[in-house]
Amino acid sequence: MSINERVEQALTRHDLDLIQYQNGQIKDALSTINNLQIEIVAEIKRAEPSSKRELQLLLGTVDAAIDRTYAAMAMESIEALTEYAVVESQAVSTISSRVFRAPIAPKILPKSVALEIVETVLAPNDSSGTTIANRWLRQRDGTKGNIRDGLNYAIQNDQTLDDMLRIIRGNRALQFRDGVMAKSKRGAEMIVRTATDAVTNSARLATYKRNSDTISGIQSNAVLDSRTTILCRTRNGYAWHLLSGKPFRGTPISFPGTPPWHFNCRSTLVPIFKSLEDLQSVLDPVLNEEIVKRGETFPIDGKPAPTPSFKATFDAMSESERRSTLGPGRMELYNEGKITLKDLLDQQGRQLTLKELKARYGN
Repeated sequence: MSINERVEQALTRHDLDLIQYQNGQIKDALSTINNLQIEIVAEIKRAEPSSKRELQLLLGTVDAAIDRTYAAMAMESIEALTEYAVVESQAVSTISSRVFRAPIAPKILPKSVALEIVETVLAPNDSSGTTIANRWLRQRDGTKGNIRDGLNYAIQNDQTLDDMLRIIRGNRALQFRDGVMAKSKRGAEMIVRTATDAVTNSARLATYKRNSDTISGIQSNAVLDSRTTILCRTRNGYAWHLLSGKPFRGTPISFPGTPPWHFNCRSTLVPIFKSLEDLQSVLDPVLNEEIVKRGETFPIDGKPAPTPSFKATFDAMSESERRSTLGPGRMELYNEGKITLKDLLDQQGRQLTLKELKARYGN
């Protein structure tokens, strides 16, 4: 096992800690929205609107509560993620140093850089991406619009106060999953997950670049389970040169930007440390001695960690798992020999839709 494999494994174990942190942030966000729901329900009960005029007065109060809540959530999110970015930078440095048994990546992010990352990173990093602050603003406006539409419908159709409350809270028979605020909770959870992943990877990449004297590249590390998308399965193990973004041999695309590459994306970036020879040219003699000793146990070859290809993991799946991964339409094209796994993405590494696949390879 090479030293880069050891680093990749150590960071993968660290990713489990990130999930716990993320779940804590989600719990806090949902608690805040629960309190907002209680406030909105109380205002509806107090007003009991029966006309458009009364409804408009109520909506003014409700909108103010939503504005206040989401402004606080956005501010708290930026502050927490800024602190988190610094901690994640330190974690990457510490984990790498433990594997090498030497301070191989000592330069971590200052808070000013961490704040810039949090304020500018796009969540997710695709055509629908926007900043974290704007993501909360969109969530705020969506909540306002859904409440306004729901209560307008209730007034227009002479519905009761209980009907209005069900619009907000949902139906007990459906475990309240159909209410306006349930949708807001799901949206908040998605924002927290995607924003955390965006900051994780951007903080890591910035840390790697600050240590470019010892780190030469980056590699995609995907969580491979039943929820992993085709895009992330395919990109798992892809490797790029750190500063240029050009692909290592065997990677078909240039660096597409930091994950998340879609909502709820769980792919992360791990570092590729330089070869022993290259490290010796930049480290002081004392560290050189430690690195040489470490290289006697784990090869320091400067190569990306070997990872199972999408084809290897796909071939090892059961028929039902394959169908669940590809979907019935893609699975049919694959079984008929009309497409290969490589055909699932275009030349830019973007996942093709089923419609696009059929247009290219036949109905």
